[in-house]
Amino acid sequence: MRYSGTSAGILAAFAFATSLTLGVPQPVQAQPSQSAETGRTTETSYPRLYQGWRAGVIVGTEVEGLLGEELGQVVDLVVGPDGRLESAVIEASGMLDVGEARFTVPWHQLMPGSVDGVLAYPVTGPDTLDLIRRQQQAASRPGDWRVSALLGQPANTEGGATEAGFFGTVEDLVFDRNGALKAVVVTPEPEGEGPYAVAWKAAALEPGLTSVTLQATPEQVKALGLFDAARMKEFNTARLNQGAQARRE
Repeated sequence: MRYSGTSAGILAAFAFATSLTLGVPQPVQAQPSQSAETGRTTETSYPRLYQGWRAGVIVGTEVEGLLGEELGQVVDLVVGPDGRLESAVIEASGMLDVGEARFTVPWHQLMPGSVDGVLAYPVTGPDTLDLIRRQQQAASRPGDWRVSALLGQPANTEGGATEAGFFGTVEDLVFDRNGALKAVVVTPEPEGEGPYAVAWKAAALEPGLTSVTLQATPEQVKALGLFDAARMKEFNTARLNQGAQARRE
């Protein structure tokens, strides 16, 4: 089982078991960081975001075991209430003969695999089977949420020259090398422009992950300029591994 395309990108990931039901987060009342000159929301610059990696690339990455065996594929990511990646949800490989079972791995336990674009989890196949059995009754932590639940949800803005309210949809999330969530990538509707990357500190999650509210006007979001995901250096596995190592220390 080898994957290509978006799966050949990043290394680092994090997760929750199949039977797991994550807690519903309460609204996050983050405060925007304002530029004194332009008044636009700018927690971090695009050049810095381009040094990170996207959730949409991590999901789909293959995971191999200690002996190079195929353990599965990342299908989701779990973020903690502090906005940091906690774990990766991995769907078990058919070679493990456990059906569509899923298991979770703390993100800092994943590392570059034997080939580029593959993650390694330093356990054997039997160890993984035991992990799956032990996680069947795992409990969720309050405030944790899944990336998949937010992608595709509405993104709203505050008032401005245009009508406040619905602005577009959440397309992706950008994390830095240490696994901290830095920006939400939003594509406005109607299509034809964007996407834009708005600082995560200038966003608020609505209960149940039904939407995200950007603490900025539509004009301020557009003033950020277009976000070019193609400029992200997502294939530098050594750099991502250093980020994981830094957090472990």
